[in-house]
Order: sequence, then C-alpha cells, then structure tokens
Amino acid sequence: MNSKEFHVLYQIYKQKGLVDEEGIKIETGYTKEQVKEIVLCLTKKGWLNDGITKEGYQALEPYKVDNAIIMAAGFGLRSLPLSRIVPKGLYIVKGEVLIERQIQQLLETGIKEIVVVVGYLKEQFQYLKEKYGVILVENEDYYRYNNISSLYAAKEFLKRSYICCSDNYFKENIFEEYVYDSYYACKYTEAYADEYCVTKTEGEYITEIVKGGSHAWYTIGEAFFSAAFSQIFLKYLEQEYQESETKKMLMDDFHIKHIEELPFRLVKYSDEMLQEFDTVEDVIAFDAEFATYRDTILKEAEKKQKKVPGIFVKYEDVERYNSATTDQHIGRLHLNENTFGPSPRCLEVLKEVTIQDLYEYDMASKDFLIEEISSAYSIPEDDIYIHNGSAELIKSVFSIVLERGDSILTSNPGWNYYESLAKEKFCEVFYYHVVKDDYLYYMDMEDILKKAAQYHPKIIVITNPHNPTGCRIDGKMVETIVKENPESLVLLDEAYWGFSEINVDVRRLVETYSNILIARTFSKYYGLANMRVGYGFCNAKVKHIFGLDLPLFRECSISRRMAVEAIRDKAYYEGMNKELNQVKIWFMDTLNQMENVRVFQSDSNFVAVKIENVDMQAIREVLKEKGILIRLFYDQGEAVARISIAQREVMKEVVGVIKEYLQ
Repeated sequence: MNSKEFHVLYQIYKQKGLVDEEGIKIETGYTKEQVKEIVLCLTKKGWLNDGITKEGYQALEPYKVDNAIIMAAGFGLRSLPLSRIVPKGLYIVKGEVLIERQIQQLLETGIKEIVVVVGYLKEQFQYLKEKYGVILVENEDYYRYNNISSLYAAKEFLKRSYICCSDNYFKENIFEEYVYDSYYACKYTEAYADEYCVTKTEGEYITEIVKGGSHAWYTIGEAFFSAAFSQIFLKYLEQEYQESETKKMLMDDFHIKHIEELPFRLVKYSDEMLQEFDTVEDVIAFDAEFATYRDTILKEAEKKQKKVPGIFVKYEDVERYNSATTDQHIGRLHLNENTFGPSPRCLEVLKEVTIQDLYEYDMASKDFLIEEISSAYSIPEDDIYIHNGSAELIKSVFSIVLERGDSILTSNPGWNYYESLAKEKFCEVFYYHVVKDDYLYYMDMEDILKKAAQYHPKIIVITNPHNPTGCRIDGKMVETIVKENPESLVLLDEAYWGFSEINVDVRRLVETYSNILIARTFSKYYGLANMRVGYGFCNAKVKHIFGLDLPLFRECSISRRMAVEAIRDKAYYEGMNKELNQVKIWFMDTLNQMENVRVFQSDSNFVAVKIENVDMQAIREVLKEKGILIRLFYDQGEAVARISIAQREVMKEVVGVIKEYLQ
C-alpha cells in the first residue's frame, strides 16, 4: 500500500466507513480528482465495498500503532529549583498535568499500551499505574546518561511505537491509531536555534540533521518508529550501548549516526500546535498562571525542608565557582590546557613507581621539588612553597588574608574565580579596567593605582599574562603597585608563565617586599594539568603564614617527580613553545585577514577574538557542533571569544568553521 492509498483508506476508517470524498480531500490535502482515483483503486483491490471490507481492515492492520513510550526519567536541570521538587512531566499547565494530558490523548486515540520510563523522583509517577493502567519502566542510569538510556530501558516495548517526551503540550490530539511510516515532528525557526535542524531531505524523508541552525525545520515533540525502524534501531542499540559514548548520547545523536538506515518522514507542526518546555520561563510564557503554581510549590517545599544549622546559614546564598565540564578529549580549546602535552620524560616517571610510593607518606626532611625550583630559577628555598595547583594556592591565600568585610581589587574582564573566592569570605569586589586599542589589550595602570587608593583592598590581583585577554604587565609597573600599597597583598598570578618573555624580576620582588605573592603552576606551560602541582614565591618572613592553610601532607610525590623532569627538559619545552607560537601567529594572522575579525596580541597559549556584527554565541555553538569548544567573556557587554592554541590541524579547522560561518 502506498502512502496516498493509506491516508485515504485511514480517513474512511476514521469516518466509520463512510466514503466522504470532500472530507477526505480536506483531511489529506489531495485534490478531488486524486481522491476519486484512489477510492477507485482501493475498490478494485477489494478493500472498499460500501465501506471498508474485511480485506481492507487486514490491509490496515500492519500500520496499527502498538504502543507509546513516554520518557520522563530526567532531572530537568534547566527547570531548577522547581524540577528538584516536581518532575517536569507532572507540572500543572493550564489546569492539566502535562503527562496526564498526553496519556489521555493516547487513550482517546485507541492506544492502550502506554509505557512511562521513570528515574528521577520515580515514586511521584506511581499513581499513573492505577489511574490509567500505564506500564512504568525504571531507567536506573537516568542520573548519568542521556535519554538513549531511557529507550534502552524500554527496548522490549519498541515496536510500532510513538516516542514522546513528558514535557510536551499538544494543542490538539495529534496521535493516530494507524500510522503509515516513521516520522519526526518538526517546527520552523527563522532565527538561530540550538536545536537539531533538518538540512537535507529527499521527498518527505529527512536525510541530514545538524545541531544548530536558522531558517530551518528542527525536530521537536514526538517521533514515531515503524516496526522496521524499531528493528534496525534496536540492532544498533544492542550492538553499541555498552560503549560509554553511546550511553551519553541523546536519541537524536544516535539517530543521526545511523540516519541512512533510519529514515524519518518530516512532519510539520505550526508554533501553536506544539509546545516543549525546557525551562520554567518557557512554561510561564505559555501559561502565566504557572508562576503562581511554581511559587506555591516552592514555598510549601521550603516549609518542609530541614533548616540549615545556624553555623551554615551565612553560606546559603554563596555560589561556588565551577570550571566548564566536558566529556570530550579533543577540541578542548576552552580550558587553556597545553594540548601539545608535557615532556615524554614525565611519563617515564610512572615506569619507576613502586608499591612503596603508594602507601608511604612523603616525610623527608626536604622537598626535592622545592630544591629543583630553587636551582632552576635562582630563588632561595625559603621563598618557595608548593600546593596542589595554583588555583588551590590562590584559594589558600584568600583564606588566610581575607576576613568578612574586607575587599579585593581585580580586573574586568578577568577570571571570575577571584570574585567567587572573595564572596565566599563575604568580601567586596572592586574592579580595575583592562582596556583595548586596535589589536592590543592592556591593564590600565592609572586605574589600578586610583582604585587601590580609593578602596584600600586587602588583596590586589594581577594576572600576568592576563586571563582572558592574553596581555601582560611590565615588571616595573608591578613593583610600583606593590610599593605604593604596603597594606595590601599583591597577588601576581603567573599561571600562564613560560609562553612568552615576562620581564618581572621575581626574586628581587619577593626579597624586597613582604606584601607580594607570585603564584605559578605546572598545569599550563609544563602540560601537567591533571597532576595538580602549583608553586608560589613569597618573602621568607611571611611564608609560614601562607603555609598555615597548606595540606597536612605534601602533594603526591609522583606528581612532583614529573614536575622535576619537566623543569629539567628545557629542550623539549623550548621546542614545544616555538611550535605553539608559530601556530598562534599563523592563526592570528589568518583570522585578522577576515573582514570584521580582530585577534588581539597575546603572551599566552590562547587568544582573544572579536568579530563585529556577529552573534558570538552562535559561532560558539557552531564550533561546538564540530567538536571544538571555546569560551566567551564579556568586555563592556560585548562577547569576545577566548580560544586556546592547539596543533595546526585543529586551528585550521577552527579557521574553516569561522570562515564558513561568516560567509
């Protein structure tokens, strides 16, 4: 049976066997002549004769929907804090529970087997079994994997199946008792949308989908799996599910991977027909009364919550700084890691690790890494101390120096970590300017001194090279700031030390002044980010004070041995840095030749990129879709990209994506 024959026969079925050609024409969109021709064809096949014949019903039977699977296992992270209390599928929207509205529509259509996949707050869905006779299937992996894990949990029910999300709202009942072939519902967007956009079709069928796009139909709402579709889908799901990458996929990504063998028809919905609610704001935009519902739920939950002990109350509104998370291992240009990697000699350390290295504390009278740093940089051992990463070193300094009501002075734009640490100590944060010329950012020395004199901060933070702009500050300027602010601690964060010449006389500063601390790390230049080794320089007179917040035992001796080998392998790092800088210069020059693109000079392993009259968020999403992650920062309200420098092949891909997007 072809699709036109199916649609006409099914309309006659819905019309209780009545051959109403005008009604069929309206419902199918076929012309009157087409309807007459198809009706005649169906009659000749023996499927129509004063209504649908027994053979006609038999012809329809392979297209009968077996069941519907509603996915309702997820956290609904974008709807916090409400989704922490009520799962999205159980939200009451326009007087109806979302999932119940879908269940009722399915039952009205004649679909009796309804499977609800649950996970987070699963107990709240239990009543649906008694009220509607649904089958509840538990996805035990809901908290660590994506919705492909829900389909895997319900795999035994995949037949001729509707696949639905519990947070969909259909204006009208879109479900059918019989469906011709697999399809995915879609809506149209003019503006850029971070959705799965259909980019190619062949007839009614989708042949290409990409993440992110504009002027496109994008997948949303329900999908339908035919029996053949489910069979192929299950074959690949069974073969690939044990792979960790598959478990982390959305159903859409899994489908795209096998799109040639899993054809979906594109079914078009108007904006009014379907609503999908990602956030609470989405729901409120659709149903203004939902704001009252939300507030009521949250207030009731607050009453039931156990009170936080008094000693912790002050921290209730304090937000912890979190770094960007990712599960991918290539294209990570958002974390400023050294993708060129550490010296091979660091890896050799692991070959010499013994059982004794694992069970013994390092209680030696001297720290061999401090000795190595002292020798390499001509800094007295008494002026050096070690911590597990410069971020932790900085946190220790803030913990020792700051008290409630104090203030810090840091840059804008800058690394938000400093601000977060200050707020954890209930301190004020003031900002000095980092300004730009045509192709160069620089720290406004006059503004630093002015703000320091005005606010008398306990800590003045200077990042050199600066994160996120890549500019640097002159050593004489650093000394001026230290000298003119004797009551402030100047924290000179040199996390990106090594990638260029920095003319700061560290030894002279720490031996001359007791109000400066220099923080460095083995994470960036030396490429040992996961080994967690940081070090600091300060005047020996105050070293013991900063050491009060150090861990009781030394950092892992294996990590420290790697750090020693890194320091010793100067030839490797000189070669690595030369290669990195060659790629950086090529990347900067190539982008700067493009219209409206400006790449700023950088003394680090990343660059700041500004593109005029372009949605930088959209560029970030396009790069992300290609497996390349970048960070954005905001300079006076304008988004600027911060892009780490990786190997030339990777940077060529970045250039290609940006060039294609701009064209």
